[in-house]
Amino acid sequence: MLVAQSVFSQIEVIENKGQWNSEVKFMSEAGSGAFYLQKNGFTIAQNNPADLENIKEIRHREVAGADLKRTGITVIHSHAYNVKFLNSQDPQILPDKPVPSVNNYFIGNDPSKWASNCRIFKAVTYKDVYPGIDVRYYSDAGSNLKYDFIIHPGADINKIAMKYNGADKISVKDKQLV
Repeated sequence: MLVAQSVFSQIEVIENKGQWNSEVKFMSEAGSGAFYLQKNGFTIAQNNPADLENIKEIRHREVAGADLKRTGITVIHSHAYNVKFLNSQDPQILPDKPVPSVNNYFIGNDPSKWASNCRIFKAVTYKDVYPGIDVRYYSDAGSNLKYDFIIHPGADINKIAMKYNGADKISVKDKQLV
């Protein structure tokens, strides 16, 4: 293991069968946000939990038939950042540790946009992101999302280059990227 990063808890990655943007290969819901695995990187999106709770309460009152006199537009404050592996190869994507259940997405009225039997996994390995270098996404014993670079003999770690877009601050603490 060369590098590991804890992002947030409970990873179960769900395969994309057309329910999300085609660039997304797998997605994991986590807390008030989501983790999207793409071909050559990932995106983390986080929403303000208080804003989500406000939406939930408004929706609950609407369903209950309460008289709503809204004075303004409800806003959800969110932040996303994207990480790209620069100059990477076309990796082979290998999900593993399948979960015995599946997810179904019947959103909207157009059946051509529905996705069913979307498999769920506990881990995904991207083989040969760089020659002899894999990236593995998984949960650790504490249920934190992590990713490791797996360096095979003879691989050049100097090939690893990551570009962060949208991150407010990046630092290294206890030899880990924060």
